[in-house]
Amino acid sequence: MSILHLEYLSRDAYLSSISTIQDQKSLKFANMSLKWWDEHFNWQANGCVALCDSDNIHLCYIFFKMDQYRMYLTIHNIFTPHSMRRKGYAYELLNEIFNIAIKKKVKRFKLSSISKSLDFYLALGFAYWGVNSVGDYYCDLPIPTKGLSTLNAMVTQADTATLIGKNMDMIYKKVNGNSLILNEIQLKTYENDKIKMGDQYMLNHLIDNKHLI
Repeated sequence: MSILHLEYLSRDAYLSSISTIQDQKSLKFANMSLKWWDEHFNWQANGCVALCDSDNIHLCYIFFKMDQYRMYLTIHNIFTPHSMRRKGYAYELLNEIFNIAIKKKVKRFKLSSISKSLDFYLALGFAYWGVNSVGDYYCDLPIPTKGLSTLNAMVTQADTATLIGKNMDMIYKKVNGNSLILNEIQLKTYENDKIKMGDQYMLNHLIDNKHLI
């Protein structure tokens, strides 16, 4: 693998970059990410980061935010154009973002994952407390201080209270009761995904700890 580096993209630079994407599914997701970021955040302060090779080819993209109090790294969208997939670029990009968060002493990270993205995140050790109001799987965990590669060990070895930290009320509010209002199609996917997630789906542990308070 060539030497990789990160490039912070302005809105114009992002538009220029994604204009080279050939497959329509990747381009559609890239435009959706742009629209969502335009509606919620300021490109002057935040934006998109691309993983680049030594020729400065953009290989993978991520939208993320670290709050001013360094409490959370929030991962909003990460995607790899189809022609760049199966080469480990998404992992490399996410790993670099976690390293930045560690250097800045950010305490926790969170993201919401759709069903189709579960395989990628589960392989890295991500665990989920339940589903949010739109049926996506909600992850909220401490930043692994030794890097993304140690996330799986952290989740496996730490007890539930440690993984929740001081965020019980916020996490519980985010997922409480949402699995009960899924439509028929969502419910079928949800039941299959729970089997796939196994011990990495921790709704029952969350509820048990809530009742102990």
